[in-house]
Amino acid sequence: MHDDYKEKFKAVETYYRKLLTDLLKHAARFTFDGTHPLHVSTVSLYGSILELGGSLIPLLDTEHYSTIPIVLRSILEAYVDLENLCKDPKYGYSLEIKTLIEGLKYLREARKEKNVYLSIIAEAPDLDERLSGMEAEKNHLISLGYKDLNKFERFLKAGLENEYRTVYNWLCCAAHNDYRTLRERHLEKQEQGLEIYYFKEADYQELENLLGIASELLVRASIAIHSLLNSAIMDDLNGLRVELDSLRSDI
Repeated sequence: MHDDYKEKFKAVETYYRKLLTDLLKHAARFTFDGTHPLHVSTVSLYGSILELGGSLIPLLDTEHYSTIPIVLRSILEAYVDLENLCKDPKYGYSLEIKTLIEGLKYLREARKEKNVYLSIIAEAPDLDERLSGMEAEKNHLISLGYKDLNKFERFLKAGLENEYRTVYNWLCCAAHNDYRTLRERHLEKQEQGLEIYYFKEADYQELENLLGIASELLVRASIAIHSLLNSAIMDDLNGLRVELDSLRSDI
């Protein structure tokens, strides 16, 4: 059974490595408007997805397997934002509100002059002006009917409610040091009691599942961004889609 899962994993890994190479080649041919907020945001998000996706390879090669779901969680979150932006450009206003809210938290903390890490910002002569400007911009967007969406609302808008309640929950366990993941990652019951493991050997069934999810997200993200930009390589992407569907159906 171990060898069977290893063979399945190797098939997905081979596809994934080729996928990354092809997607980077296609991304080099992007044509977009650098003055258009939608294009700037979506191309940036897609770039993050590719970079994070690429980082899974050295993690595999160096056997840092427990880090993979943590990175995969970030890829999924970026994909959700990309998908929403491609479907509804006004979603960008929600992202802007989120940025303003977090920026305001940061500056307000600095203004208290109690946090040593923010001492330089606290001394900025335009701190109050920046605070008032960001607050006014946030309130203006809210007055237009936009709001900061929480994680569930973002997934729901992208049509990924089931993924939020299952895949995302599972990936968050790894990122948040949930006991479920910690125990599975490091502990194993033996006759004499619990045995602890650091850098556990590969679980090929889990790795095949993780790389399968990563492949799915990269293919979906690529189709979304290239469709938005009216790229001329949609046939190639559809070919990658068919290849992945065939591979996963065999598994």
